[in-house]
Amino acid sequence: MNFYIIVEGEKTEMSVYPAWLSLLAPAYTRIANFDDVNENNYYIFCGGGIPSIYTHVTNAVLDINEINSKGGPHYDYLLVCLDTEGESRDYIMQQIEKQLKSEGVSLQNAELVVLEQKVCMETWFLGNQSVFKENPQNPEYLDFIRYYNVGKDNPEEMSNMDENRFATTARFHVRYLKRMLEERNMTYSKNNTVDVQQSAYLQQLIKRYEETEHIATFGSWYEFVKAHFK
Repeated sequence: MNFYIIVEGEKTEMSVYPAWLSLLAPAYTRIANFDDVNENNYYIFCGGGIPSIYTHVTNAVLDINEINSKGGPHYDYLLVCLDTEGESRDYIMQQIEKQLKSEGVSLQNAELVVLEQKVCMETWFLGNQSVFKENPQNPEYLDFIRYYNVGKDNPEEMSNMDENRFATTARFHVRYLKRMLEERNMTYSKNNTVDVQQSAYLQQLIKRYEETEHIATFGSWYEFVKAHFK
């Protein structure tokens, strides 16, 4: 099977998803151009955030329809991976359907699947219990833990600690993650996702999901990969 993947973020998702797919689905090859598709390929493209990602979904549908009409190697799935922030999955689906309808296009001979990241991809990274430290040295990190203990409670349910300091819940989650990793001499930024790309880190997230059912949107992505990238 072949997959056309649109992600919201141009840095984190574009580096982490290919790294994780290389671990979970090593038989699959990333292609640089959508029309280079053959067998067991995936093409990944950044949609540039919301709302522009909805426009890029339309472009992706046109790309897939063009390839799939030729009778050769084709795309089986269009995957749209994006942050939910405060929106529901139903709302996101409605926006995609509205965009496609307004452009008068529909996906042919492939399936559209939305895989959301609640609240953001960094929220998933907070699920690593082996990295979480109960008694940190950093006072800001200690304040975060007192507000919400991601080692025990589901990171996806954590709200914004202080809207005056953090404009969005996602930005708070990013700050929490940075402090959590620093306690283990690890680093994270949008430009440096190396530590969270590692197999050991990914396996800890899988363990958290399987044992607790926390980070359920990560679980949905993981289960999809297990079932379809084979």
